[in-house]
Amino acid sequence: MAGQVWAVVLAGGRGTRFWPVSTRSRPKQFIEMLGRGTLLQNTVERARLLCPRERTLVLTGAEYASEVARQLPGLPAENILLEPVPRNTAPSIGWAAQILSARGSGADLMFVVPSDHLITPDSGFAETLEPALRAAEDGWLMTVGVKPDRPATGYGYLEVGEDLGGFRRVSSFREKPDLATAEAWAAGGRHLWNAGIFAWRADAILGEIRKSLPGLFASLAGLGGGPVPVPGAFEGMPSISVDYGVMEKASRVGTVEARFSWDDVGDWPAARRAGIGRGEVASFDSSECTVWTPGMLTVLLGVRNLSVVTAGGVLLVMGDGCSQQLRDVVAWMEKEKPGLV
Repeated sequence: MAGQVWAVVLAGGRGTRFWPVSTRSRPKQFIEMLGRGTLLQNTVERARLLCPRERTLVLTGAEYASEVARQLPGLPAENILLEPVPRNTAPSIGWAAQILSARGSGADLMFVVPSDHLITPDSGFAETLEPALRAAEDGWLMTVGVKPDRPATGYGYLEVGEDLGGFRRVSSFREKPDLATAEAWAAGGRHLWNAGIFAWRADAILGEIRKSLPGLFASLAGLGGGPVPVPGAFEGMPSISVDYGVMEKASRVGTVEARFSWDDVGDWPAARRAGIGRGEVASFDSSECTVWTPGMLTVLLGVRNLSVVTAGGVLLVMGDGCSQQLRDVVAWMEKEKPGLV
């Protein structure tokens, strides 16, 4: 490839649907979920199959600077980009692309990955990104799509179009569907889950930001060239996702289908699918329960579709149907009992 390949790891999320284990002081990307390193460490190690650590940028909240440095020894300090406030993915990605353009060449390639997803095997991740990067070298904005294995209503979808040799055009981005629509899409073969993994040239994504979000593009120049933005510059940017703000409006968007198993591990029921849990469990006439009770015996009797989680002096017992509402509970806790979130 003509340009160098860089990894851009997004590690600024709060993970509120994983409370009380995931908290403001230690979000889920910094937690060891599967007993083989934290989600962030696993993500950066996986990226090394495509580029060395010195060409990895990690975008995170300013309060997590020391934790990122501790978990990723050897990552250059100037590669930890510190966001003073959360502003969603379009400002973060635009900032990373600007940094790459300033350090190297606008033709450099970047692939963007969230830091809190489960992906196996790592080799499949590299096999998926290689054709995406080749297409990106020709100016395409590339996404990774995952073939649905169930009618998920909590994911965004990609509607795929013509085969362009090694990848397919994205016809449209589709919002989170209702159950009937999700069932039709899962059976129809024309829709993939949007995994939130991207690949493009730095100059290509900056060009699309300039067309679709001119205000954001103008603001990027005011951030400065270092890992800490000029005071006040980042705070003034709009909060908008790169999917909604840029990708849905672009004309040359393609996708490659994932050659790996993927889960965004977005909530406690998702943790169950991934085999995440802690503590000893004795289950009687019970099924489909997530248990995170380190150092304890949890006895389940006649219950289904529950999450039982204890951490930080809090016990959470939650039905699966309420998992999306946990964010609202955390927002309430921040006002009423801030020391527990």
